[in-house]
Amino acid sequence: MSMQVKFLNGLNTIGGNVVSFTQGKTRLVMDFGVNFAPSEIPTGDLLANGTLPDLPDLFTDAHSEFETTIFVSHLHLDHMGALKYLTKPTDVYMSQASADLYYVLTKLGIESAPYANIKVIDFENPTNFGKFEVTFFETDHDARGAAAIRIRNGEHTVVHSGDVRLDGPHPERVNHWADILRDENIDLLLLEGTEFSFDEDNDISHERHTEMSLQQNFAQILQDSEQLVVINPYERNIDRLVALQETVHADGREMRWDHQFATILRAMGMTDVKEIDWATVLAQPDHYVVQNHFNQLHDLDQFNGAYVYLHMNGEPLGEYDPRFAELSDYLTSNNVLLRSLGVSGHATPNDLVALAQHVNAQKTVTWHSFKPEKEAKALREVGLNVYLPAKGEILNY
Repeated sequence: MSMQVKFLNGLNTIGGNVVSFTQGKTRLVMDFGVNFAPSEIPTGDLLANGTLPDLPDLFTDAHSEFETTIFVSHLHLDHMGALKYLTKPTDVYMSQASADLYYVLTKLGIESAPYANIKVIDFENPTNFGKFEVTFFETDHDARGAAAIRIRNGEHTVVHSGDVRLDGPHPERVNHWADILRDENIDLLLLEGTEFSFDEDNDISHERHTEMSLQQNFAQILQDSEQLVVINPYERNIDRLVALQETVHADGREMRWDHQFATILRAMGMTDVKEIDWATVLAQPDHYVVQNHFNQLHDLDQFNGAYVYLHMNGEPLGEYDPRFAELSDYLTSNNVLLRSLGVSGHATPNDLVALAQHVNAQKTVTWHSFKPEKEAKALREVGLNVYLPAKGEILNY
């Protein structure tokens, strides 16, 4: 009986990549995200327009012959945002760090997936599901607990890279799993290609920062600014938030978080977390850095534009979100420059090519990119066998 690998979503987008593995009555699904799905759109419409993967038995009352298990490589929305649409109890496996964050997000009401039975899978602990063996490997991304995932069926091996980078703080994690896979002569590597989406020669705004250089640039901005500094980071990038507070304190300022961020950070083990007291901040604005979520944007009205605003991968996440234009218009009306200071959690094109060469799979699929064909071309130029599947296509092993 063969293993079927079906490509369900994310072949020519950044994120939302979903693939299923079936053999017999066992079906494994990895990942389970959406790129952008406004809450007012009915589930049926999201399924019909392809925002949700073509798995109607998970989102409707349709019957399925399969026993399905979902695996989440990390807790960014484009890899797990479809969980809230589940309509029947389904086991969902993720790393311990991801599960810890998911717990606090559900406690705050940021996430709500009543049919997702969250279970923990330890790194490098092969676990069996029907004929399959699944192993998580810790990797480097800008989310704690991120994993690359290996799937075996006894005869063949497929690897889902998840989101990965090599210029982050832990390249040794990536090198470790890449070394293991190279020795296994794997059949198929599903490799993200986010950074191939951009033409760096023409996209001046797409400046490459590392976690270290971001903190260095942030420290310089603090030194140069004699007024309140407002930051808009992403609440799921925990390690970066910890580093931001350390940089703020090193500058002699004080960091203030909204209640949502403060609750998350405390739950994830951060100490000395203080919440916003606007009266105190107004009394001495140049002494503070304040985290501001888009939902509280108008809290900034009281400063009459007398602040520096840094968009640091927070919501709205990108220009595809209509709220981004609202944010830009608000700042423009207050004569405040919208400054971007973010870090990619994704490997550079050169690093992706080097990683694919090192793993040296018999076949590599490029996805999680606006331009998967661009990555495919680069990989073919170094002698790798690359395949670009169509949405809904099945490979048999």
